[in-house]
Amino acid sequence: MEQVDSVIIISDTEGDNEDETSVFIVENSPEALDTSKDKSTEVIDEECGLAITYSKKGNVMPHARYDCVEQDFTRTENEVSGPTGSNLNFCDQCYCYICDKLASECQYWNLPSFCHCNAHNKSKYWKAHRDVALTGALSIFNFDLVDIDSELRHGGALLQTFCLELALEYNNYMMGIITSRSSLIPCICSCHNQFKIFCEMCQMNHVEIRLYSYTPVFNVVNKFLHQTEKEKPKTAAIMMIGVAKEILLHKQPPQEVFNKNDQTSTPSQAVPIFMHRITSALQRMLVLNDFPPYLFNKLKTFYKSLVLPSYCFIFTNSLNVLSWEDPFLTSILRGQNITGQRQKKGRKETFWEDFPVVHARVERMEAREEYRELVRYLRVIKCNDTLKLRALRDKVPFYFCKYGDFNSAAQSFHLSSSLTCCIACRLTPYQYKVYLKILRTGTVPAGCELSDSGQWVPVEGGKLLKSCILLKCSLRILFVNAVLYRDVHCWSRLIQIHCNYFLMEADVLQVPPAGFVKNTAILAASVLEDLKSGIVGLPKPFSSVLHREASLILVTMAAAQMLHKNISMMKLVLPLIVTYGKNFWALKLLFDSLSTKEEILHNFCAILSNNIYIHRSMVIDVVKCHDANYVSDLVTLFLSFEQTTVQSLSIPVLNVLVEEWHEFKTKEHLWIQSLHSFLQTKSLRLVMHTFKLLYLLPDGRREKEECKECEK
Repeated sequence: MEQVDSVIIISDTEGDNEDETSVFIVENSPEALDTSKDKSTEVIDEECGLAITYSKKGNVMPHARYDCVEQDFTRTENEVSGPTGSNLNFCDQCYCYICDKLASECQYWNLPSFCHCNAHNKSKYWKAHRDVALTGALSIFNFDLVDIDSELRHGGALLQTFCLELALEYNNYMMGIITSRSSLIPCICSCHNQFKIFCEMCQMNHVEIRLYSYTPVFNVVNKFLHQTEKEKPKTAAIMMIGVAKEILLHKQPPQEVFNKNDQTSTPSQAVPIFMHRITSALQRMLVLNDFPPYLFNKLKTFYKSLVLPSYCFIFTNSLNVLSWEDPFLTSILRGQNITGQRQKKGRKETFWEDFPVVHARVERMEAREEYRELVRYLRVIKCNDTLKLRALRDKVPFYFCKYGDFNSAAQSFHLSSSLTCCIACRLTPYQYKVYLKILRTGTVPAGCELSDSGQWVPVEGGKLLKSCILLKCSLRILFVNAVLYRDVHCWSRLIQIHCNYFLMEADVLQVPPAGFVKNTAILAASVLEDLKSGIVGLPKPFSSVLHREASLILVTMAAAQMLHKNISMMKLVLPLIVTYGKNFWALKLLFDSLSTKEEILHNFCAILSNNIYIHRSMVIDVVKCHDANYVSDLVTLFLSFEQTTVQSLSIPVLNVLVEEWHEFKTKEHLWIQSLHSFLQTKSLRLVMHTFKLLYLLPDGRREKEECKECEK
């Protein structure tokens, strides 16, 4: 019978005692080899103290060279000059401790200066080499092996490939290109044309020089950075900070360069460009991504260890980004610190961050709908770019509205700092109109953009502004913003919200008593002056039963003041007229206010008449939206004035209706009969265009004949 091999037991733990072996050989006892005995019979080896109940032919499993039982191994700390003892020998299952390959496949097994055959797990030197081999380029970050996941490993592999390519291109850059000086500055000496040789005067222009261009290196780095933008966050972070380490080591030779005006031709010009790009991207990654604490801290620590050249000192503290769990930041977000300052080691510390970090935090809090925390953050943060920070702070009223604090939103329009004016001064007409709709209806755009289009949703728990607060806020914004003050669409929207256009209510207010209108109009002049000077109190009529009518009177008087000051610069006033709807008593108040100066009234009526013809579609749309009496009431209003300039406004209205008659074919003609009756009862001399309207009346043959006689 053939002899059965021994069983090899390989330990899977690393002990601290170097004298103890990790492999034990269990010899087969003669009793175990005796096949005549029953295999279930227990065989006891008294010398070893083992009880063998079953034995099987053993197989040698793969193992490190230092654990081999067939070949002796001599341990040394860091011997790399050559194989020690019989360490060069190996069996078929021996693996290299460094490469994790079979010993027969290791390229550095007995190569001087490497000698992987001497490697073992009891040496700090060889353990460090093994970590480098396993982690590749990640070894520079001192990661624990358990912390390296697939993303980090992939980033390390890409970085290692890039470093080899970059080193090759950088070596070419340092070698330079030998050429003649005349290739840079053409020689104009006449000796070339006469003797075709270099004279003593121009000989220096033809000496050989070495030129350097960093542009090829720049292109390699730029291409790799573009690649990082397509990778996952962890991978991209490792790649970018590895690039920073490599390019910061690049030196600039003192000789000539190809093109001094090219920013890519020298490291001193190109490296700061890359560093700005890298640090901005890393700052955003640290804020937007939930990196594990070990990775977050490793990246910051590694960046601090980089040696920056003089032309990159500006990036020294670029990666001093606070984590979201930092006590200073959390105290601000929770509202516990409203000043953005704290005492640290006896010194006052102000909350300050680079703009890319600020922008990233705003972006993240918007995505998570953390608007309350976002407002607290923007109010205290300091930044290196005040203009861009101001643009972010201009959305603070919108963030207030997003979580239902409309009162704070109204107040925030007029808050100013020592560096900038208030938010109201920078509002655009579009933003102003959107804010009026938000504050009037208590609804907000569904997204994070201040837009009038798209879906609007109600704010849960939001409490609408009182009408008097909304009135004061909207007027004060107009008074401090010259662009809004001269914009007729802003005034049109302001009139709309006080006619309840945005609510499910009637858009026609009750006609107040004439005395109430007169007294409130007189009182409005002083109220407007107070609002301009910052006094925000309103008198008693604005809190009475007719407070809505009083508010519309105040807005109308404010619009009249604006027209008195800016009528010479205005080209469009029609939206201001049609927005009153059927509140003709308020529209009459507007014309009465303008009639105090004949020149102002004349200019206003001329512009309005021109607008009716040019923007006739607006007139048609308004007529379609109202009932039968709208046109007759509007014409009645114009004809009721003593001034002929106002009376003449009825003519373009009727002309447009006649010329666009086909627009009303599908609608009822009740308002036509009403207007016809009005014209028949009034003995007014109208122009021929008025009779054209009568001519189009249905079943009106007698009226047609009368019109023909009148025309004659």
